[in-house]
Amino acid sequence: MAAAARPIRTVRVGDMQVWTRDHRLGRWRDPYHLVLTVSWPCYFGALVAAFVLVNLLFGSLYWALPGSVANARADVFSDYFFFSIETLATVGYGVMAPASLGGHIVAAVEILTGMIGIALTTGLAFARFAKPTARILFSGRAVIRDFDGARVLMLRMANERYNRIVEATAKLSLVRSEVDAAGETFIRIHDLRLLRERTPVFALTWTLIHPIDATSPLHGFNAAQLTANRSRVVVSVAGHDETMAAAVHAGREYAAEDLMFDSRFVDILRLTPEGERVVDLTRFHDIEAVPGSG
Repeated sequence: MAAAARPIRTVRVGDMQVWTRDHRLGRWRDPYHLVLTVSWPCYFGALVAAFVLVNLLFGSLYWALPGSVANARADVFSDYFFFSIETLATVGYGVMAPASLGGHIVAAVEILTGMIGIALTTGLAFARFAKPTARILFSGRAVIRDFDGARVLMLRMANERYNRIVEATAKLSLVRSEVDAAGETFIRIHDLRLLRERTPVFALTWTLIHPIDATSPLHGFNAAQLTANRSRVVVSVAGHDETMAAAVHAGREYAAEDLMFDSRFVDILRLTPEGERVVDLTRFHDIEAVPGSG
């Protein structure tokens, strides 16, 4: 008789759901990647929870072995719990100590657990701190408009660290559902040509421009058609961060609903009364209708 199939489980990948019977796709099957990707509050919260649970476990073992800890009150669990904390951290204040063979064995196991735990925690914390990241701000929406005599797709980025990312390169792609001649639906990725895909220094802002000419996959499509095809524009940028001396990258997806037709970004470059140039990032995401477009 054939073995029963595993139940279907749902895995969230970005903005999509994946239905699978392969349980290896779960995040808990890759704890190292999980620890590196969770937020810092979750990371420290998990450390505190693990610390408390481990000491509750060993404190219960000491409590279950009468006479295992000298000078510990038999009816006070907190004595055994805090003795476990001192043993796990190899502190040892000298008032309480293992007093039986069972107590020594549990203490030895706990000391080994503490040594391994400290080494793993230190390594994971260093890996999280040493992981190079880019703080690149992407505009909340992209715009499609007439610019310099041509139809273009535009989006802008800003380097929130205000340092230098040298030899920065950007790539833009269109992901959409298409139907072939046989009526089969599939997902196709189209590369979108950029007027400038590389900049020697990315320090403040950078506007990406894709010309929607006859060769562009966006040519002839309106907002309704892009939504019907479940189109998404994917942008990625990579470069070398001079401060961290490491390669960094960042990316963002724009759904069809995020593409604003006949609109433009509000100008964020302005002059002060003293003649100084200012980049006003407080209006970085603001867009406005193109005059005369509608």
